[in-house]
Amino acid sequence: MSYWAVYLTVERANPKALNRAFILMQDFDYSEYPADSRLMLLTSKEMPSETKATSLPLPEISTNAFAGTSLADVNTFVRSHADFNASYKLQGTKLSAAIWLVIDQKGLETSTCLVCEQYYDSGEDGENGEGLTDQFRACRIPYEEAWIMMANLDVANMGFEEYVDEDAGKQEDGSWKWKSFPSDSKEGDAPSAGDIKRAKALQELRDGGYAD
Repeated sequence: MSYWAVYLTVERANPKALNRAFILMQDFDYSEYPADSRLMLLTSKEMPSETKATSLPLPEISTNAFAGTSLADVNTFVRSHADFNASYKLQGTKLSAAIWLVIDQKGLETSTCLVCEQYYDSGEDGENGEGLTDQFRACRIPYEEAWIMMANLDVANMGFEEYVDEDAGKQEDGSWKWKSFPSDSKEGDAPSAGDIKRAKALQELRDGGYAD
């Protein structure tokens, strides 16, 4: 099983806002939280000695090597540590080198994050051969939708293009706009079991003073 690295590019992040983000990004529909969490916050450019999901509540983050960096900077870090001989993970870890998450200032303000994926060139344009490249694509997506997108990309069940509004093109920050899927739910329907579990987990953090 792969874990997904989460990079925080804001200069100063309120721990309560981060705790809320991490809870909302978890999967409560098909996984058991926290046992099945696959999100690991990286704040150092040194590879961790152990790969494990980040537990909540988060402490105050005093040192963060990715503060103030761009998406391109994060991609450069990921590419420089990709290990093709270890099922394509980051060196010495179980962290995916193909899919990762970024929380930026806009994300904290809009309850969104950036799902990033290494770009695979199909070779259809005839200019380059087929295969992985050093380029990446990013989709700005609501916290609650990030897990399912990453999971589907991870197993190649769906492609990046199926999640974005290609007609809108790239946005100013270099990301693509998320395109929602038609829902069978109707106004007034009862919340799903996953929604109830997520709301309960968030409320527990709020009751403890760890989330807004």
